[in-house]
Amino acid sequence: MKNILSALLLLGLLSCTDLDVPIESSYTSDVFPRSDAEFASVTGPVYVQLRNNIALDYYYLQELTTDEAVLTARGADYYDGGRYIQLNLHTWDETHPHINSTWTWAYRGISLCGEILAALENASEGEIRDRTVAEIRTMRALYYFFVMDLFGNVPISPEYGELTLPGNSDRSAVFAYLENEVSEALPFLSKEIGTATYGKPTYWMAHALLAKMYINAEVYTGTAKYQEAVNSINIIMNASENGANQPFDLEENYLEMFGFNNGPHIKETIFAIPFDQNFGANGMRLGRFPLHPLSRVNFGLPTTISVGNCQHTWADFYYLFEKDPEDIRNGIWLVGHQYYNDGSPMMDGDYHVFLDPEIAFVNVETFDRGRSPQQIAQGARNVKYTPDPTWTSSRDSRNDFLLFRYADFVLLKAEALLRGANDPMGQNPLELVNQVRSIRNASTLAAIDLDILLEERGREMAGETWRRNDLIRFGKFESEWGRDAETNLPVKTNNETYRRVFPIPQGELATNPKLIQNPGY
Repeated sequence: MKNILSALLLLGLLSCTDLDVPIESSYTSDVFPRSDAEFASVTGPVYVQLRNNIALDYYYLQELTTDEAVLTARGADYYDGGRYIQLNLHTWDETHPHINSTWTWAYRGISLCGEILAALENASEGEIRDRTVAEIRTMRALYYFFVMDLFGNVPISPEYGELTLPGNSDRSAVFAYLENEVSEALPFLSKEIGTATYGKPTYWMAHALLAKMYINAEVYTGTAKYQEAVNSINIIMNASENGANQPFDLEENYLEMFGFNNGPHIKETIFAIPFDQNFGANGMRLGRFPLHPLSRVNFGLPTTISVGNCQHTWADFYYLFEKDPEDIRNGIWLVGHQYYNDGSPMMDGDYHVFLDPEIAFVNVETFDRGRSPQQIAQGARNVKYTPDPTWTSSRDSRNDFLLFRYADFVLLKAEALLRGANDPMGQNPLELVNQVRSIRNASTLAAIDLDILLEERGREMAGETWRRNDLIRFGKFESEWGRDAETNLPVKTNNETYRRVFPIPQGELATNPKLIQNPGY
């Protein structure tokens, strides 16, 4: 996250979030852009917008709806009207605040991209303009990917300046539109890997986006595209042979990838979202939500900073990690008896803090786990995004958010092969999965199937916003999970399949009569 794009510091561009209201562009061809710096000043707000909600509202929709994460209450603390419980239990509706915020965030990004592309139409022609246009088209495709994945049949916005209200487009049509957008942008995107392109769409990021689309194509369109997924992943795997200045590779230090000093030096990073405290309220707070109040000392956090002590994982998901004690990915968890860095026990009064993976609710209907020292210590905590000791009163941290990283695509290629694709490189699924396991110091597997692969993806990708996507693709999103240790009964039991997509927010339906609500809501 160091050497952050100067473009991200420029916040001068405003845009509308309503699809039907055009905004006059503040940029004209006689003023700019011409130089790299001027192009960056035009496009910067697109990247600022991406940072705004990715690690909060978007994260909640992709994580709290799965077995990977649960946000519990302590009495009234963190109950917040039941918004987190609704995500956990699959009981949300079209009024849910995080659903509304995510929709608004993504379509604001789409609107920004449309305004900027209109501004660039009359810009000086040349390599810089062509590359910048390709980057913004790819960013717009990324925003559309988010809403297509989350909401299904979403509207495709009219061209910038048009007043026509858009109706829903079939998910297959949105998929085809995105595929075309990215494919047309690809020839103009940079193949450089490093500081100069960090946080911006590159040729490799575009192929990663295509691979994510193709691996889920059967969900999105009804037509499998596993071979296409392999083809895009192979291009990434052979980056150094396809024009890159350096290859992507698996990182030996797993936890360093998510630390507050991560950045362009991480070999697995295909696309990251830079965060820095200089940006003000940057929204990167994942490291503090899981922390027990006494844990702050071990991470060097000042006593003036409050921590969440609210976000945990369900016990059965945590137990996936106990199958191999040597696996370095176990290091993402705070669990068991806690000790300070000097070896002394972490004491809450007379109680030696024990972070018990099992959660026993005082009131399961409100997810209240109680307020005693023993009760507030329940739950294993994922601190993959390492708490930042330089947190200020804003509680925002410097960890860059990794959206696309290399190991994810190694495992996706293994999955595509298991689902029937062929590999011109001659690799097999077991070999690919064991590549990842070996560098994580986990024992190699003797066999692989889709169920084992899903477990492996859970271990590798925990907390990286892909679990919902995976569970839907593997047909597991309707499963029961989340045992209450008091009753040993599952907490999440709703198996309604229509919840594979979220409802279009109530406010959008009210302002655009052409929109039709998703079935079931």
